[in-house]
Amino acid sequence: MPGGKGTSPAQRAAQPPRRDGVALCYKRDTAMSDTGGLPSLEATARLALPRFGIAGTAGVTLIHHRENAVFRVDDPADGSRWAMRVHRHGYHASDEIRSELAWMDALREAGVPTPRARPGTDGAPLQHVTPAGGGSPLQVDVLAWIEGRSLAAGGEELEVHRLVGRTSALIQQHGRTWTPTSGFRRPVWDLDALIGPRALWGDYADLDVLSADQLALMHRAADRVRRRLDAFGRAPDRFGLTHGDLMPDNVLVAEGVPHVIDFDDAGYGWHLYDLATLLADKIVDPSFAAVRDAWVDGYRTVAPLPAEHVDQLDALIMARLLLGLGWMHTRRETAMARDFTPIVVQLACLQAEKVLGG
Repeated sequence: MPGGKGTSPAQRAAQPPRRDGVALCYKRDTAMSDTGGLPSLEATARLALPRFGIAGTAGVTLIHHRENAVFRVDDPADGSRWAMRVHRHGYHASDEIRSELAWMDALREAGVPTPRARPGTDGAPLQHVTPAGGGSPLQVDVLAWIEGRSLAAGGEELEVHRLVGRTSALIQQHGRTWTPTSGFRRPVWDLDALIGPRALWGDYADLDVLSADQLALMHRAADRVRRRLDAFGRAPDRFGLTHGDLMPDNVLVAEGVPHVIDFDDAGYGWHLYDLATLLADKIVDPSFAAVRDAWVDGYRTVAPLPAEHVDQLDALIMARLLLGLGWMHTRRETAMARDFTPIVVQLACLQAEKVLGG
């Protein structure tokens, strides 16, 4: 029984809440309920409309608020619909965002479905808008709206997951052969960026809700992950430019075709990290193995994916969950962190024991 003598830290953690027999997923977009600062962000979005040649009377509706505030914009002039991102202050430098948009353009030109950026009236896709109340300018861009069903909604057939794997392979294959634009700059998701004091989303060890036993378990798992991935290495056949945040809610399925959105965390990382991200909230889901195998099958229709690479999946899932614990600490003021920290802790404990072989 949980809490009983001799049980492990993972067993002492309550099991993740379940809905319809499936573990509730950790979804970053559920922070819509976190309304802190949203009126100011919406006002900034409205100030940005004329920068993109959109009438100030356009409809502006909050879609989600996590790293960035994303608004749906309904243009009354022609009935078109757009996604406007008001970026989190200080999260990415402007040249990083321009690099993200440039790679998305190049991917789309190569036949990979990605949203196109709407240029501003000055021709620049990234605008800097000073909030109505003053303060530092915020970065704003506008992307084409994709009408589709989020993979996070569930109910998709395995064939869709095969197509997602194929799309991931196409994205990474493009990253291996593409010559980046001048000044291209994106993060490198190496071991230090994922785990520990220099992790880009925060250090898992700073999360104060971890018990002493749980923290010790995380330390052991982090050490095992570091040793495994360090031995695995960063050769070009396994590490390169990739999406970096292939959460289910970052895949929209339109007429059976998956469209990958939100390249906000795109950068240089392990290719299989995209699958680890897709599966991190499914480790207790009955569909885990089937989704994994479908993604791998789809990937292999485009590029090789040796079995020894797939063997690193558990380590990469652990790295993703450790990074998620860091995010929960650095974003602890958000509703999403308040709601989902216990679930991520539980999943991390379960995955840690798997990685450690216990």
